[in-house]
Amino acid sequence: MSENTTPAPRVYFFGCWNRPGHFLVGPHGVRTHLGDQEPMTSYGDGVHIDGTLAPRRMKYTLALCWVGRGKTREERERIRFDGAECPEGQFLLHVLDNGFTAISWWDRQQGDKRWACNSTVLLEGVHTVEVMLAAAREHFPSVLANLERAGVQLVDVTPEMRLGGVS
Repeated sequence: MSENTTPAPRVYFFGCWNRPGHFLVGPHGVRTHLGDQEPMTSYGDGVHIDGTLAPRRMKYTLALCWVGRGKTREERERIRFDGAECPEGQFLLHVLDNGFTAISWWDRQQGDKRWACNSTVLLEGVHTVEVMLAAAREHFPSVLANLERAGVQLVDVTPEMRLGGVS
């Protein structure tokens, strides 16, 4: 007898994995094949997820923004130039047009302390913050342990966008 079961959604982590450099890994750090990465690591008109989904504050207005919000390359570069990284652990939830939901934050606790280090959890489908955090705990516990050891808490700043705090 065969059961009709829906496969579990694919889940990935993009960021530093215990050493400098950004990598796309599967649950518990299993490496992905380079050819399999493109659909998960880009969205929109080919914008790469590296550093484009983590929250920033515009330097002059303090409005919340993210680089990937820019519709053109020029707009994205302006946001990158005029926006400052939010504190580590503050994250945004994004439903991407590549079929994944993402939470993304600035993170210097995963093996690289340099500027622009960021972490992103990707889960196939449309999901809530609670589901995304549960997926992070289940599939990437070492990432959360590194944050906890450093005293960094994951804090959802997405609701601020709904209150008009977005640039």
